[in-house]
Amino acid sequence: MKKTYCIANLFWLALATAAAIGAWQLGVGNFHSPGAGFLPFYAALLFGGLALVSLLQDLKAMTGPGSELWGEVRWGRWIAMVASLFAYVALLEWLGFATATFLLMLVLFRILEPYRWTMVLLFSLLTMGCAYLFFVVLLECRLPGGSLWGL
Repeated sequence: MKKTYCIANLFWLALATAAAIGAWQLGVGNFHSPGAGFLPFYAALLFGGLALVSLLQDLKAMTGPGSELWGEVRWGRWIAMVASLFAYVALLEWLGFATATFLLMLVLFRILEPYRWTMVLLFSLLTMGCAYLFFVVLLECRLPGGSLWGL
């Protein structure tokens, strides 16, 4: 179990680093005149610090050789997950929120934990519907309708 914690902490540390770099490029400013990246930069630093502390605690608690940390990782699933998230972002405007989210959930539910197709379809539809209700109905956000459908 500690192996998965280490992998997750490395992911969060990398994400925090990327967020801090992006926020720095926006311009941090100072306390009297904050820039657009002020809050995201310091939030990313805090988040990265917490991930680093957690990673160090997990590494300290582990026993055995370091190669065991990566031995049970299914790299194909991780790569497929990251690729599907990039594809989701790339196709969101073209397919629209509902279709892109439904397809993303299909891929994630089928690849990460291979459920039966009936469960995959049901959970994908349910996830997309809940996200749509939350963002469109409750928060009144405008989401991409998709140029593929002419919306």
